Amino acid sequence: MLDVLPTIQAYSTKYKRTDIVFDVYRPSSLKAETRSKRGCGVRRRVTGKGKIPSNWRNFLRENDNKAELFNFLADKIARVATPNVVIVTKEEDAVSNRTINLAGVAPCSHEEADTRIFVHARHATEAGSKVIMVKASDTDVVVIAVSVLQALQELGLQQLWVAFGQGQHLRWVPVHDLCCTLAEKSKGMLFFHAFTGCDVVSAFRGKGKKSAWQTWDVCDEASGVFSKLSQYPPVVDDEDLKTLEKFVVMMYDRSSTAEGVDDAEVGHVCSKQRPYEAIPPTRSALKQHVKRAAYQAGCIWSQSTVRQPETQTPANWGWTKKGDLWQIVWTELPPIAESCQQLTKCGCKSECCSRCKCYCFGLTCTALCSCRCKV
Repeated sequence: MLDVLPTIQAYSTKYKRTDIVFDVYRPSSLKAETRSKRGCGVRRRVTGKGKIPSNWRNFLRENDNKAELFNFLADKIARVATPNVVIVTKEEDAVSNRTINLAGVAPCSHEEADTRIFVHARHATEAGSKVIMVKASDTDVVVIAVSVLQALQELGLQQLWVAFGQGQHLRWVPVHDLCCTLAEKSKGMLFFHAFTGCDVVSAFRGKGKKSAWQTWDVCDEASGVFSKLSQYPPVVDDEDLKTLEKFVVMMYDRSSTAEGVDDAEVGHVCSKQRPYEAIPPTRSALKQHVKRAAYQAGCIWSQSTVRQPETQTPANWGWTKKGDLWQIVWTELPPIAESCQQLTKCGCKSECCSRCKCYCFGLTCTALCSCRCKV
């Protein structure tokens, strides 16, 4: 509190309006599994008289701690006397230190602050703001800003800036100039960013954003698919998959003549003797990856300025629900132990018994096995 309130008061003297947007933590979130892997923290009550946690990482691992902290801050901020308007989110609602109409920002069903920021940006633009500055340290925010700029400009916005980074690494990104530089590519940035890896979509092993961007420069046909899947509602058809397969093949090997990732895998392993981790994914795995990227880009990010966006179940887009958690469907292919039982080998030290892998699959032990039964 000692740092938050003075910062807000300083902002309110520089800017006409200050909006503070917090995340909302839901049990069925796509990020819930990722958060659970970070471990569990200790639950602590957040009160005005409580001590500041000595271990912030441990405190922030517990979602209930963060939710209660954000609500506590929202109530305190809403009572701060400042020269200009301050609006702060409180779960799905929003509160302000002035009596103003908040119908344009609440109730809001966005879970992540990354997208909800732009609901507030739209509300500010409709209220007459010509220049907006967003302070964030997440690449997702910059990418979303690029995608929503045109819609905000149609409402009267002239400049959109993103203050990206912290301390001496802070950079002011002029999104309005960046969009002019990107030209047509700005229309496909949402899907490109999700497809090449983000918080809820995996990245290609050994291939970062730079490699993918360089591939986009020489694979113009991907632009149409990137643009299409950056819009709501996303629809992935066979032609889109073929184009994306070609893009992935080029990303892994510009000299490859293969049209599909399965053919490229055979070439990489057999003729070029590359390790398994340096080859493209299978077509089945890529299909699920494309669906997850399309869901994140087209269903979530593309509706960033909509207060109550339309929703679709992740079950149709590369996830499956187990209990309260959404888990990734990596591929529809069966495990290799089921599809290629000939590769199964046992580690029995003597005669095989009922616990032996070969015995369970009804296979004859081979030279791969270490038992006495091998032929």
